[in-house]
Amino acid sequence: MDPQQPVTNFSSLAPVPSGNKNLLLWALVAALAVGTVAFGILSIVAFGQAHTAQTTVNQQKTAAAKAARDDQEKQDAIAAEIAGESPFRSYIAPLEYGSFEIKFPKNWSAQVDEERSNTVQVSLLLHPDFVRTQNGVPDLYGTKVQLLQRELNEYTRPFDSIKTVKRADITISNIKGVEFTGTKFPDKRDIRIVAVPIRDKTLIFVSEDATYANEFNQILAQSKILP
Repeated sequence: MDPQQPVTNFSSLAPVPSGNKNLLLWALVAALAVGTVAFGILSIVAFGQAHTAQTTVNQQKTAAAKAARDDQEKQDAIAAEIAGESPFRSYIAPLEYGSFEIKFPKNWSAQVDEERSNTVQVSLLLHPDFVRTQNGVPDLYGTKVQLLQRELNEYTRPFDSIKTVKRADITISNIKGVEFTGTKFPDKRDIRIVAVPIRDKTLIFVSEDATYANEFNQILAQSKILP
C-alpha cells in the first residue's frame, strides 16, 4: 500500500436509523394533509364569496326591477288620477283615418259615424245633454267635426266667392289651416268653420251655436292631428 494514499473510513457512512425515516415520512404525510385541508378551506371560502357575490347581484337586479315596477305603477296612478280629474274625454279616429284626437267636455254627449267609402268618412257630433233630432231636424250642435275625402283647396274654393264669409289663417295642432266666420254660409246652420289639411283629406270643425263658443275654442286648442 502506498503510504501517501488516504485511507477511507467506511465506519463514518453508517445507514440512517429506521426511526428517523419514519419521522420524515410522517412529516411529509402531515404536510400533504395540511396542504390538502388548506386548499379545501380556501376552495370553500372562494365558493362562498362567489355565491355571496352572485346572490348580491341577483338581489340588486331584483331590487332594480321592483323599483322600476313601482315607479311605473306610480306614473300609471298619476296618469289615471289626471285623467280622472280632467274635464275632457277623447275621440281617437282609426289609423286609416289619420288617428286624429278630438277632446271635448266629458259631460257632453257624442255621436260618431265612420264610413270608409263616403265623402264624409268621419262625422262626430258633440253637444251638451242629448244629440237630439226633433221632427226630423237636428238641434244646433255645439261642435261638429268631419273628415272629408277632399283636399283643403278643393273644400275652401267655394267660400272665396261668398263676400259675407270672412277668411283667416289659423293653426291647429301645429298645422296651418283656414278659418271662416260669418252669417251667410251655404248651410245656414253654420256660423264658424275651421278647416285643416290631413294629407289628401280635410278635417273641418263646425260651430252651429254661439252659446258654446268657449267650448268650441277649447276643442280646437286640444285637438291633436298628425300631419
